[in-house]
This record gives sequence, structure tokens and C-alpha cells, in this order.
Amino acid sequence: MPVTFLRWLPVALVLLVLMGCDQPEAQSKEAPRPVKLVTLEAANAGALRQFPARVEATTRSNLSFRMAGELLELNVSPGQQVSEGEVIARIDNRNAQSELDSARSRLELAKANLERMRYTLERGAVSQSRFDEAESEWRAARATFEQAEEQVEHTQLRAPYDGVIAQVPVDNRQIVQVQETVAVIQQPGQLDVVFHLPEQIVQRMPRSNGTPFGDALAYEVSFGNSDKPYLAQLASYTTQASAQSLAYEVTLTLPQPDDITLLDGMSASVRLDLSDLQSDPTTPLWHLPAEAVTYAGDNPEQAQVWRFKAPHGVEPVPVEVGRLTSKGLEVSGDLSAGDRIVAAGAHRLTADTQVTPWEKEQGL
Repeated sequence: MPVTFLRWLPVALVLLVLMGCDQPEAQSKEAPRPVKLVTLEAANAGALRQFPARVEATTRSNLSFRMAGELLELNVSPGQQVSEGEVIARIDNRNAQSELDSARSRLELAKANLERMRYTLERGAVSQSRFDEAESEWRAARATFEQAEEQVEHTQLRAPYDGVIAQVPVDNRQIVQVQETVAVIQQPGQLDVVFHLPEQIVQRMPRSNGTPFGDALAYEVSFGNSDKPYLAQLASYTTQASAQSLAYEVTLTLPQPDDITLLDGMSASVRLDLSDLQSDPTTPLWHLPAEAVTYAGDNPEQAQVWRFKAPHGVEPVPVEVGRLTSKGLEVSGDLSAGDRIVAAGAHRLTADTQVTPWEKEQGL
């Protein structure tokens, strides 16, 4: 018995050594390789664009006097509601009233003279031409009187419609000039949202009845820090780009929302879905890091990427390579939103490679 044990002892030791050498090698083959993955966004994610915008009142008027003068009355303040025809301000009307009194006197004199001429013309004591001159003088005096009446009326500034006073940039008792804004009035109920659209997007827009900005785009507007979208309609646009930004001003309109208070000058954001403007929307483009594309497959002329298959597998996906942009390399192929693609080291992978997603350690 001891002799038999001693005889097989060297064999057993050799087997143990071999097993000890093979076990780390097997373990090293089974250990998944950490890889960095990138998740593909929705196919139209790159087509969703946001543009800064501002809120403006649809109906807005800068009220001013047609003549210069001292401001004697200022009856409104910002935020005040006014009715159509309500007197907002009044300037000194003494000069205008004096002109009106003089015009009234000349009109009365011309009218009395015309009546005398008519009486004498009926009796043949005056010629027709003299009567016509008197009638012409009366008509001129009447026109001067009506103009003087209008000037007196213009010393009062009235609200053109029911609205809210948005701004009062002057003070009472100051001298206001012609066309100087005394008050800004807005009509509530409808809002405008103004933003600028770059020429690169305008160039891609199809023309409808000879004009752009037809039904090609859907406009969603959000206000401030809120992400809630509000649908807006196209109101107007400029046909000449700004010399500084090479962008076109677009104005949208929408009703005043009931769940949010919006005032003139507030910030807004316009979101556009530009996917309908793509030349071939059936073939979406994906942007990947250049290191994610490899030609190390069976066909050296065919580019491919590696798609992660949970829990530790990868599979090759043939792709067509496009331009290298600031967002990455444009590729197209049998890819879908949500696919997780190996972002680097693609040339070192095979279909049998075991991988595991690389998780960035906290604090690094």
C-alpha cells in the first residue's frame, strides 16, 4: 500500500501543477472586457431644434401727441386698464384754443358776408362772380375752423381701444415733443412670439404657393423655465435676412394661455421638428465617435460597428459611413434608437469577445 502510493505521487503532483497553470488561463479567457458604450438617441433627435424667442403683444400701440406742449394731465399708470376713448393725457391747449376762437370769428364773418351777398344777388345788386368769391371765402374759413377744432382735440390723448397700459415713459408737467411716446397700450387676449431662423434652415424649406414657411413646420412654444409646450401659428416673417446674423425674423401667434401669466418682453423658446425637411427621412443618420467604426471584419471594405448584447455579448452591424461632423461620424445602417454601441476599440473586438459596460467610477 505505501509502495503504490509513492509510485503515483509524482503523477498526482504533475496533474496538480498543470491544473494550477490552466485555471488562471481559463479564468482570463472568461473575464469580460470593459468597454465604453454610447446609446443611440431617437432618429429625429438631431432634427429637434430650439430657438430663443421673446413675447410681444399682438396689438400694441405707442401713443403720442401730434403737437408739442407741456403735459398738464397724465391719467394712467403701468398696468392700468383703460377703455376705448378714455383720456390718457392732456397737454396745454391755450394756443390751440386761441387759434380756434380766431377761426370761429372768421367763419362767422364769412358766413354773414355770404348771406348778404346772396340777398343782394337775388335783387341783382351784385354780380355772380362777387357772390362766388364770398362763397369761396366762407368755405376757406370753415376749413380753417374745422382744422382748429381738430388741433384742440389733439391736445387730448385718448385710448384707441380697450386695453392695458404697459408703459408710461414720461412724467407730468414735462414738455413733450411731437411723436414722443407718452404711453404704451396693449390689447390682451392674443400674444406674439418672435424668433430668428437661420438661413441654412430656410434654404431647406419647401415652398408652398411660391412662399416658404407654409405647412412644412410645426411650432411648439415654451415659456421661461417651463417645459410645457403650447402650439402656435405662423403670423408673419421677414424676407430679408439680418446683416449681422444672416437670420430671418419669424413671428408666431397664439392665444393667451389660461394657466400662465405672460407679459410683453418675457423669454420664450420655440421648438421645431426639422425631420420633415430631411432629404431622405427613411434613412436616419446616427452620429458616433470615429473609434466606434472599424474595417476589421471579413470584408475589409465594409465598415461595421459593434452592438452590445446583454449581458456580455457583441454583434457586428454593417454601416455606411458619411461625413465627419462636430457631433461625430455620420453612419447609417440597421440601427435603432436605444441601441448601445461600443464607442472605442472596435477594431480589437470579435464576435466571441465577452464584454461588460464600463462604468465611470464616482469621483473620476
